[in-house]
Amino acid sequence: MKRHLNFKHSDESLKKTIKNFQPYDIAVIYESLNDEEKNRLIKLMTLEQTVDVFVELEIDDQKEIFEILSNTVKKSLLRKLETDELKAFIEMYETHEERDLIVQMLSKVKAKTIQLLLTYDEDEAAYIMMTDFFTIDQDLTIKEATSLVVTKSKDNDYIDTVFIQDEHKKCIGHIDLQNLIIARSNQKLEELMVKDFPFVYTDDSIEEAIQYVLDYDKNVIPVLNKDHEILGIITADDIFDELIEDYEEEYESFSQISDHDISLSSFQRSKQRLPWLMIGVLLNLLTITILSRYAATIEQVTALILFQPMILGMAGNIGTQALAVTILGIHQSDFKENIDAKKHIISELLIGLTNSLLLGVIAFIFVQVYLTILNMTAQMPIDIAFTVFISLTTAMFISSILGSVVPLVFDRLNIDPASASGPLMTTINDIVSLVIYFSIATVMFL
Repeated sequence: MKRHLNFKHSDESLKKTIKNFQPYDIAVIYESLNDEEKNRLIKLMTLEQTVDVFVELEIDDQKEIFEILSNTVKKSLLRKLETDELKAFIEMYETHEERDLIVQMLSKVKAKTIQLLLTYDEDEAAYIMMTDFFTIDQDLTIKEATSLVVTKSKDNDYIDTVFIQDEHKKCIGHIDLQNLIIARSNQKLEELMVKDFPFVYTDDSIEEAIQYVLDYDKNVIPVLNKDHEILGIITADDIFDELIEDYEEEYESFSQISDHDISLSSFQRSKQRLPWLMIGVLLNLLTITILSRYAATIEQVTALILFQPMILGMAGNIGTQALAVTILGIHQSDFKENIDAKKHIISELLIGLTNSLLLGVIAFIFVQVYLTILNMTAQMPIDIAFTVFISLTTAMFISSILGSVVPLVFDRLNIDPASASGPLMTTINDIVSLVIYFSIATVMFL
């Protein structure tokens, strides 16, 4: 349901309306406002609303709001943001000077935390961790631990899972808040805490963190240093955001579009896509050239044109399936060893061969029945059907080989394997399929 604000109303009326809006709705509305309306909206929102709306906005709008706010409100806003949100905001600024100005507005503890987070590489697990977690000592009773969570936890702290440390500050286990609340007050934490738990080190990869969360079905896992001290946590929400970002990048690469930016004009987006489309045009010209070389065959057996889309379409479909499975395997690091890649290729070849033969037989029957009913060709329907059978089976099998092998080759050459799935790969499949189809037809009928 699309919502809107009427800025002809009084401030008091707008305040009441805004109070009932979700932060996302306000963020959507904000993007469509003029400067005067934006300023008025910001003044009418409470600090809590401003924080909630702030994290929903696009980068440019976040910067715009931040510049409008007074220094006092800026500090309050930064204090209210969770560490991962704060880090993401600071990273939007390109220069160290701009980042330092924001860091100087933070408390000493938070500034130190942010500066530490900014040192991690973007492929390390610690890069996406948040530091708003809660720890308690192992020798506490349930009553003492519960009281500590209630009285000492901050607004931004993640307390659904409470982490337990020993006298050396090593993380030795955790307990869910729900279990902490329902436990008997005189019990010891050691009796109830989970001691065997998944975790990642700061320099482990993000992919490992994602896999742990998925494999163990956890809402949160701790990030530890080499001394097993907990430095942060990675939540399922963090993983979800990371997966969305990864798949957006994969999709952009898949479609041969460089970094998609919603703020770009139509002309700028057109410039991004045009080079790959031009490559497609040139390759299609090559396709036309190839077809012209088989003009005599087409003139002799015009019915061949009827089944050309089927040959091209089915070869493209099976190639895309193999390509998608292979790229997914590469993304999930399934082919780190050469033997794993070989097993995958053999498996895909067997699948491709089986599907190609089955669909080839079905196409053979369909073509023969179709031409017999229409009675539209001088050639025997069985000859054309046999041509389609051999061509479709061969083209699909070769396409499945390309779909499984090419991404692995690109990956070994440190080239983004998803680039193999754009217009380039599609047109190559078409060219190969056409050459196979009309070469076999030429042998059969000329």
